[in-house]
Parts: sequence; C-alpha cells; structure tokens
Amino acid sequence: MQLNRDALLARWREDRLPFLSALGFGLLAHGFLLTNKIPVDDDLPNFFNKGATYVSGRYGLELTRLFLPDVSMPWIYGLMSILLLALAVCVTLRLFEIERPALKVLLAGVFIAFPAETGTLCYMFTAVPYALALLLTVTGVSLFAGNRRGRWFAAPLLIAFSCSIYQGYFAFAASFCVILMVRALAVEGKDARAVLLEGFKLLGMLLLSLAFYGLAILVASRALRLPLLGEAVNARQSLPLRAAVAYSAWLKTLLKGYFAYVPSVPARLCHVLLLLAAGAALVLRVKKGRDGRALALLCLCLFLFPLSCYCLYLMADNSYIHALALYPFASLYVLCAVLLDGAEAPAFLRRAGCLALALVLAGELYFANAFYLRAKLQYENTCALYTAVVAEVFETEGFDENSRVALIGQPSAARTRFDKEFDFSRFTLPGVNITDRRQAENVIRLYLGFDLPFVSEEELAALADNPELAAMPVWPYAGSVRKLGDVVVVKLGEVSP
Repeated sequence: MQLNRDALLARWREDRLPFLSALGFGLLAHGFLLTNKIPVDDDLPNFFNKGATYVSGRYGLELTRLFLPDVSMPWIYGLMSILLLALAVCVTLRLFEIERPALKVLLAGVFIAFPAETGTLCYMFTAVPYALALLLTVTGVSLFAGNRRGRWFAAPLLIAFSCSIYQGYFAFAASFCVILMVRALAVEGKDARAVLLEGFKLLGMLLLSLAFYGLAILVASRALRLPLLGEAVNARQSLPLRAAVAYSAWLKTLLKGYFAYVPSVPARLCHVLLLLAAGAALVLRVKKGRDGRALALLCLCLFLFPLSCYCLYLMADNSYIHALALYPFASLYVLCAVLLDGAEAPAFLRRAGCLALALVLAGELYFANAFYLRAKLQYENTCALYTAVVAEVFETEGFDENSRVALIGQPSAARTRFDKEFDFSRFTLPGVNITDRRQAENVIRLYLGFDLPFVSEEELAALADNPELAAMPVWPYAGSVRKLGDVVVVKLGEVSP
C-alpha cells in the first residue's frame, strides 16, 4: 500500500504542472462559456439529447447515457470535459517523455484552447463523451507504445471504443504513432530497421482498432436493424485522390486559414516561426550521425505526418468533415515540442519555439473568447427578436387557443450583424445557426418559454405560394403579421422562389 501511495505521489509531482496548466488555460479559454448557457447550432435542438448516436455509428456515445444524463449543462459538463482533457495532456506528455517545464505548460495550453475544442464545448451535450474519447485514444497509444502486457488487445479496444463515441479522434492515434517513429529516429537515434519494425506494429494496432470498430458497427447494426454508414463513407473518390485532398486541406489549414485553426496572418507567422525552430532543431540532430536508411525513413514519416492528422479524409465523405472533426491538427504542436525538447536542441531554438507556442496560445485564447462573445450576442439578439415577434403574434386580431403560428422567410430586417467585428466564416460547425429561421421554434420554446403550436414544414411550403403572403411587407413593418385562416403568419423575410 505504501509503495502504491508513493508511486501515485511521484506521478502527481510529475504531472501536476501540465495538469494544473491545462485547468488554468481551460478556464481562461472557456470560462465564459462555462458560466453562461450559450446555445450554438446543434446544441439548441439537442438540449435534452445526445444527438445522432446509432445512425452515425456512435454506439459508444449512446452508452454514455448510462452515466451522463441528457442535459446540456455548461458548468458541470464543461468542467468534466476540461478535467478529462487535462488527463489526456498528461498522458501525451508522458508518452513522448517531454521534460521541459515551459513546453509542458504551453502544450497543455494550446491543446485545451485549440479552436476545435472551442467548437466542441459549444455542443455541450456531447462535450464530455468527446473528451473521454480523446483520453481513451491517447491512453490506447500509450499502452501499446509502453509494451504493456495484453497491448494487442487493450490498445485497439480502447481506440475502437473511442471511435464508437467520435470517429474523428482516430487521427490522433495515427498522428501520435507517426510522432513516436519520428522521436525514435531523430531523438533516440534508434536503428532504422528496428523503428520500421515498430512502425509496422503500430500500423497493425491501428488496423486492428478499425477492425474492432467495424465489427462493433456490423453486429450492432444487424441487432438493431439499422443501415450501415453508407452515406458517411467516402466511396466516390479513389484512395490517391482522397490522400491528395487530405494533404491539400492540411496545407490550406496552415497557410490559408481553413477551419479557422490558423485564422490570421500573425497566427500563420507564429506557426512558421514554430516550424522553423523545430525544423532547425531536427536538422541539427540529423547532422550528428544518422545513416542513410534512418534519414530516408525519417523523411517518409515527416511526409506521412500531415496525412495521419487528416486521415479522416481517407474514410469519411468530405461533407461530414468540419472544424470539430480535425482536432488532430493539434498534433503538430506535439511534434514540434518533441523536436525542441531534450539537451541536443540549442537553447535559442527552444526559446524561439516556446515564444511561437506562447503566441499561438494567446491567439487561441482570444479566438475562444471572441467566438463565445459573438455567440452570446447572437443568442441575446435572437431572443430579443423573437420576444418582439411573439408579443405581436399574441396581439394579432383573431389569435386564440386554436390558432397556429407560421414563421416564413429568413430573418433579415432589424437585425444587428457582426460580420466585420467577428469573422468566423471559416469556422465551419455542424448544424444550423441560431439566427436561422429553422431554429426559431427551439428558441421560442426553450429560451422564451412559449410552447406555441407551429405549422409543419409542408404547410410552410404551401403558405409560401399564397399570393396574400407575397403582398405582405417584411417584419417588423406594419402588416407583416397577419392571420390567414387559422394560422398567424409572420413574414420574417422574403421567400425564395
């Protein structure tokens, strides 16, 4: 018992700096969201739900209902998510044996404040399961890399279960495997043949993980009589073309602001500085006696690294890929930290890399808080708009207990927009924005407290062809709210033909 206690204390002393750093930066980045209920896109209709589970092949996400109630609670679930991510950071740092305190702190920060996590926390109804999926993934890779007993079963099982919660984090496993090989060659100076053999073992582990996940989908889909993931799988493009798309997307993410991970020119310059510092450290390591085979294998690993981060493009249809799914881009920071850590990296390069990481982290903290502020403003403005609309509906002549409501057109008039102040057009999130008319019923029912009877989508389409609607002005102008038959019609915007 004393030995176990001493071992736990020793582990805590080693992990407390990155763990507490992750908690601190997590609260700095996401505290505004955790202390407010800010509905974003799919979080609105899934306030009391886990979203798509079985139909998306996420059977593990369905199982989390056993211990995570279907309520989108920002404070409790937000804290739980940050705690799980902090543990994932600690496992990652142990996996790659990163020793420098500055690198530990900064990696913890950029990992937990990364824009993909900002988006994920906006979907609070799945935030905790997704954080758990990430922890399972890195733990699986760590178990396998540590040559633990039973690793050929335990590691693939953990990664497969992670995929059953959210498939996008499989790329963390793939990219971490590549980084392990880079570290073995560039930092540890291992023989190329031994590293290649270990690489094949890592590849086997990844394939076995996919096999376990595929088997789970097959068994569960047949038991529940559900279709397989036909639409989500990319079967239209050849494998080489999918790989080319993955490389192109990774480069555009880094250099052109795709997915808003590197959203501005200053952010790109910071990433360039980080890559230059890590690249220079790598060159200096390689110059100190590496044979040709090891150098060739190292170059191959570095070439495969972007593909491993975006390997989701090899499997999923492009329409299913968005800013939440490509969180593994953050593996780039782990790779750079691995190359900058250790005594062989010159101090000035390490300081330059740490400066770049600190600037990247500062940008991520700003991005997260700016996005949450914009979302809060959109939420408050949308609630104000529909409060005024509902008040006018109640005052409409002839409105009674048998009346139904139809909101037609996209809200356009009398709306404050934030396109110039906050440009998040490249931050592509799944679902429908709160400002869209399709979210109006959810806003009015959940956040205004009015359970109004709305007409169906089919009836809306029929009303759109009504000539009386065409003659009505757009809300909020006089005559934009009228009763047609038993339906109170609100013309929020012009109707597209």
